[in-house]
Amino acid sequence: MSLVLSGQGEKTSPLLRVARKYSAYLSYPLAICGLLWLLALPLSSFSRRAYFSENAMMPGQVYTTFGTQSHMDAMDRVDAELKTKDRAQAVEAVFASIGLDTETQEFTYTKVPRIGKHAGTNVHGILRAPRSDSVEALVIAASWTTANNASNVNAVRLMAGLAQYASEQVYWARDIVFVVTDSGEQGIEEWLRAYQGLTTTSPLFVRSGIIQAALSLELPPAKRYTGLGLYFEGKGGQLANLDYVNMVQYVSRLERMPAYLHGLKDVPRRAHWWTKYTSATQLLLRQVRAQAFGLSTGIHAPFLRYRIDAITLAGLPQPDDPVSAVFAHGLFTDADVPAAPMQRQIGRTIEASFRSLNNLLEHFHQSFFFYMLPANQRYVSIGDYIPAAGLMIASLLLQAMHLWWMQGPDELRSDSPHTRITRINAYYALLRATLPSSVGIIWRVHALGLVLLLIPQLIASS
Repeated sequence: MSLVLSGQGEKTSPLLRVARKYSAYLSYPLAICGLLWLLALPLSSFSRRAYFSENAMMPGQVYTTFGTQSHMDAMDRVDAELKTKDRAQAVEAVFASIGLDTETQEFTYTKVPRIGKHAGTNVHGILRAPRSDSVEALVIAASWTTANNASNVNAVRLMAGLAQYASEQVYWARDIVFVVTDSGEQGIEEWLRAYQGLTTTSPLFVRSGIIQAALSLELPPAKRYTGLGLYFEGKGGQLANLDYVNMVQYVSRLERMPAYLHGLKDVPRRAHWWTKYTSATQLLLRQVRAQAFGLSTGIHAPFLRYRIDAITLAGLPQPDDPVSAVFAHGLFTDADVPAAPMQRQIGRTIEASFRSLNNLLEHFHQSFFFYMLPANQRYVSIGDYIPAAGLMIASLLLQAMHLWWMQGPDELRSDSPHTRITRINAYYALLRATLPSSVGIIWRVHALGLVLLLIPQLIASS
């Protein structure tokens, strides 16, 4: 501070005199540099290829076996139980037949926006790991409806098959918790509150250990899927650890069911640079929209609030899929399930992911928690994009300091009382004259900020 003002606050330092003289001219170049930096983020030369920081996961080092007849039979039992029981009872019966420790949670949620009081039911089953004492756990979650309000019974069926597969293995070092909710994010939030032992009207009595990671499933009605959409944003800018995202993308490609960020497929390597740039821009804007507006991208979001790394995998139906087209007209039935090869590929992708999570020695911590992903298997770290924000903030700071200096404190530093009073009166007269225009500027700045806030949502949704 001594570089700026003297101890008495009366003498101006040389550094402050230079800043006062050139602040109005420096703010605009800084703002332009910050904007250009942001525009450069989608360039492929600005991002880096993804890699694994947590070598203990060893992704892709196992032979996947999901898809045997016993797994398919468990999926068919879901359909059979749904014909005679309601959804919660049907899932609980299937989990119990597999040998899981099951519990049903009925809750009332009173804080649903635009809905008010809401009642829901969660069902979970816990597979006890033969090689642990229930200190840690992994979670697979699904809702009865997708984020687009489509039927998600395919994901519930696949979860039953995965539970049957997991119960046949002996290498699990963590418990696996299978959760099915009928209330989307609200249901998962209520389940997590009870699981973590927080105050709730519907406590849980069948629990496992600390949740290390979670994965939610969304499989809309379709016979075939071209891939999976991968969503990793939570509320308030929270993100899953980058190692988790990279691992799922890696093993999904090995299983020929690639997971695309936000469902946007890869641009060919030989595509024109402008095509790559616009694709990366669209993907970045989707991430900005999800984080800036707190939009829901899946039921994994509540897990991130409890420092549990979580993502959502959503099936991407083929454009000409007959079941997907029929569902668009409201004629879908639960019998229209994905083809067996599709179920096997998606199941093995989840199997490989959980085998890697099972290898973890500790909680995710080595890779980035703040990042931007301009393309599949590429990332921009916080150290590469935060300077753009710093430049723009510095521009605003210099402009604010310039405006303050223009109305300057020099009026109070005259040795003559008469001169000082005259200048103070002139200063307040200037304030009274410029106040209306200043209020107008403030309104225009806020309007511009609102437009800039809405641009990502409008462009990404187009």
